[in-house]
Amino acid sequence: METKIHLISKFIFVAIVACLPLSLHNCGGNAVEYSEFAFNGSTMGTTYHIIVVGDPIDAKGRSAIATSVDSVLLDFNRILSTYEDQSEISLFNRNESTYPIPVSQKLLQVVKAGQYFCESSGGAFDMTIMPIVNFFGFGFEPGENRFPTVDEIDSWLQLTGCDKLAVGDSTLIKSDPRITIDLSAIAKGDGTDYIAQFLLDKGHENFFVEIGGEIVTHGFNKKGESWKIGIDRPTLGGAPGADLQHVIQLTDKAVASSGDYRNYREVEGKRISHTIDARTSSPISHNLASVSVIANTCLLADGMATTVMVMGQEEGLNWLEDLADVEGLLITREADGSFREFMTSGFEKYIFD
Repeated sequence: METKIHLISKFIFVAIVACLPLSLHNCGGNAVEYSEFAFNGSTMGTTYHIIVVGDPIDAKGRSAIATSVDSVLLDFNRILSTYEDQSEISLFNRNESTYPIPVSQKLLQVVKAGQYFCESSGGAFDMTIMPIVNFFGFGFEPGENRFPTVDEIDSWLQLTGCDKLAVGDSTLIKSDPRITIDLSAIAKGDGTDYIAQFLLDKGHENFFVEIGGEIVTHGFNKKGESWKIGIDRPTLGGAPGADLQHVIQLTDKAVASSGDYRNYREVEGKRISHTIDARTSSPISHNLASVSVIANTCLLADGMATTVMVMGQEEGLNWLEDLADVEGLLITREADGSFREFMTSGFEKYIFD
């Protein structure tokens, strides 16, 4: 049977309502407004939106900021994009050696984060799932129009797991030369942090950075208020912002979302999610439809949202509750098509609506 693929953007599960041209809400508030510079572009196979608030910036200054951001994102992609044939991660994946492989500190940093998520979640998060991701068509290969055989699943299980990759001070070591890694579940979050730090280093104190739905806020919007961000209800195929579950308000925090409702395929008449459970070498099959996580960094929020999507509602909510400085909203899709929400004890304080 022909395989259908539905791809809007891998992680655009958060609709931006922070006074962008496509805003869904009037931000209202104080009479005094600050100058605002908003711009957008493309990166990592998706889009980015950035708002800088503060003193007026002339046309030359605006152009310099936008050009610099694009340059920084290009450098980031040259390290972490599996879609770039000559990126550092692609070269690492093709390196069939079990000797220590020298890598950059940036790649090492993100791999260490991946190891943390893997170990703390009992393998629910696993960056060694590249062969499985590609088989199901959610990576840089077109994917198969069938489900895997038992032998194929067994072969993947031999090449996945936290223990298959050792991290040194400046090297990574594969336990098997065939090991490959996929960091897409945290790369957008880390890229968002990367741009936020770049803006801070340039002296900007109030800004909003979004890459593919992963968001970092700092300071306030042009009305001197916290940034307002919409969280989508996980309606299959729904347009971003068309149907909101909640609007939250944030400052100096990050939020990332993961879900099963925009990035999925149909194989042999069955809808499969892009979220893979490495413990079974299969796409998730429970009723958790979306997860939104608020954390101090977007890398943490991104990785945790993906991890909870793999775990499912009960295990995932309990896992989040045990983590410090982290809050989450989980939405399940019930048998009758309705939605039910669950949240950590501290999430409600961020809800604006």
